[in-house]
Amino acid sequence: MSFSQNIGLRGLLIISFFITIACGGDHQRDSNAPSASVMVKKDTTLFGVAPFEFPYLSSEAQEVIADWPVFKDFRRISLNLQKVTIEDLKFRSKNLLTQTDSLAASLPKVLDTPILSARLLVVQTRLNLLHMETKKGTPQVDALERHLTDLRLSIAEFVLHINEKLEKDALDRNRKTN
Repeated sequence: MSFSQNIGLRGLLIISFFITIACGGDHQRDSNAPSASVMVKKDTTLFGVAPFEFPYLSSEAQEVIADWPVFKDFRRISLNLQKVTIEDLKFRSKNLLTQTDSLAASLPKVLDTPILSARLLVVQTRLNLLHMETKKGTPQVDALERHLTDLRLSIAEFVLHINEKLEKDALDRNRKTN
C-alpha cells in the first residue's frame, strides 16, 4: 500500500466515523417509536375492593341528618371509596377531606358534643393519612388498604356514636315525661 492510498483510506474512515456519530450510530432510534421515558403505564390497581356499607342510621339519626345536607354528601362520597384506582382515590379522598371539614363546622346543636367532635377528628385524621399516602410518588398498596380500612372503621364509630347520642337523648326525654 502506498502512502497516498493509506491517507485516503484513513480519511474515508474518519469521514464515515463522523457520519456514524452524527446519525446516531448503531443505536439510532426510529423517530416514530416511543421512548421508554415517554411511555407511562397507568396503574389500574383497584383499592377498597372489600365491600363497604355505610353504617345503619337510627330513625332519630335520620331525622337529624335530613336537615344536615353536608352529612348526606359525606355519606355519598364515603360510599364512593370502593373499587377505585389510585388516581380516583386521591381525588375522592381530597373531596372527603373537604366534606369532613364542613361536617365539623356544621355539626347540628344536638350533636355538638365532645365525643362526637373527637370521633369526627379521628375520621379526619384517618382520612389525612389515606390522602397523604395517595400523594406519594410510589404509594404502598398495603399502606393504602390499611388506611382505607381504618377510615371505614372510624366512619362506623362516628355513626355509632351519633346513634348512641340520639338514643340516649330519647331515653332521657322518656324518663322526664314518665
